[in-house]
Amino acid sequence: MTSSIPTTKVARGKVLGKAMLKIGVSKSKGVVKRTFMSKEKKEASKSDTHAQIAKIIIDSLGQLKGVSVKIAQHIALGMPFLPQEYLDEISKSFSNIPPINRALIRKIIKQELRAYPQELFESFEANAFGAASLGQVHLATHESKKIAVKVQYPGIAHTIESDLGILKFGLSRFAGGKNIDHIMQEIEDRLYEEVDYAIEAENTHFFKENLQHKSIVIPTVIDEYSTNKVLSSSFLEGDSFEKFLTKNPSQEQRDNFAQLILDSFFISLYELKTVHADPNPGNFIFMEEEKLGIIDFGCVKRFDEHFLDSFNQLHYSLMMGETDEVLVQQYAELGMIEQGSDEEMLYFYQEVIKPLDRIYIEIFTEESYDFKSNSDFSKRGFDTILEVQQKQIDAVHMMNPDYIFLDRTLLGYYAMFEKMEAKIDTRFARSLVKEYVSK
Repeated sequence: MTSSIPTTKVARGKVLGKAMLKIGVSKSKGVVKRTFMSKEKKEASKSDTHAQIAKIIIDSLGQLKGVSVKIAQHIALGMPFLPQEYLDEISKSFSNIPPINRALIRKIIKQELRAYPQELFESFEANAFGAASLGQVHLATHESKKIAVKVQYPGIAHTIESDLGILKFGLSRFAGGKNIDHIMQEIEDRLYEEVDYAIEAENTHFFKENLQHKSIVIPTVIDEYSTNKVLSSSFLEGDSFEKFLTKNPSQEQRDNFAQLILDSFFISLYELKTVHADPNPGNFIFMEEEKLGIIDFGCVKRFDEHFLDSFNQLHYSLMMGETDEVLVQQYAELGMIEQGSDEEMLYFYQEVIKPLDRIYIEIFTEESYDFKSNSDFSKRGFDTILEVQQKQIDAVHMMNPDYIFLDRTLLGYYAMFEKMEAKIDTRFARSLVKEYVSK
């Protein structure tokens, strides 16, 4: 299946307008149908309606491609208060995006690299093997080696502002009045970086050179065949996350790959002060010889020394079981608790932040953590976030955006570990936290 992409604000608005109309019809029909139903049938009917609405959303996002799908993916990770049917349907958009037509791909490559694919590469597969949110990936051959050529969908950069405005309006309604401003701002900041493949190439070079681990593989960028809209790199052979799981891997394999993901995150945070911050399972390749490939460095977050010092001191204090009074002052240092009387600050901490602390620190209280035995970890985390937001709807605005970004990324990885039914060893991460404090 191929499709064209609406790039103007009016054209994209029409797609969203039709979707909103369909959603309104589905909701109205659902309300009418449930009027005379029993309680059990009403719940089932609500679930069906949610699923129908989610399908409408994803179909329209599939037409819009690009920024809208990327936003949806971030929302699936960061808005747990949406009905599960929405989250399930949105998660499918991670890999089920219709490709654009071959002629358009040839045109983009010609514009960017000044030659057609067949003139540049020994071979070039016209059918994409992967469709990402901002572009699609084609397999090619260069110097007798397989390479991946990612081509950005046309007009993507021009759609950011309009898509953010339209989707913020729609999603604020679906989110039941919960505050999503911080999520949208975070996404906007990252999106303007992600639509420039030259930045992604720089990020990939950075991790290739600096993330030193014998079992982690980063692709090599082919600079002469890369621009801000085309990115060519070495092809990593291996299984996707879903394929890896369908092979029914051993517990040792599950644990090994989960450990690599966790360790790479903490190495990146404390040694590089830069993290690969998109916990999309599609960004990991499960390779032979127990090696983990990491791809797609469009979403990267860098942290300054001041934030990392404060963040690390706080998490060290949590591990050491410091008193609430000490933790309050450290959160105030991060700008997450407004200055006030000791009683007011302590109350805010205990009501709004401490429940989230308990979720974070649970992973690190022992030398290992078994996600197979704690398969409800993410749900409990999401439920806690929802409970906090319901009690203090404006509290999220006080939270340091860097702190939120880190915890959201970690929660995304933990959700992967649950699906992997993996057991992780926390000693290495704990040691990095302690070493950083002593610097």
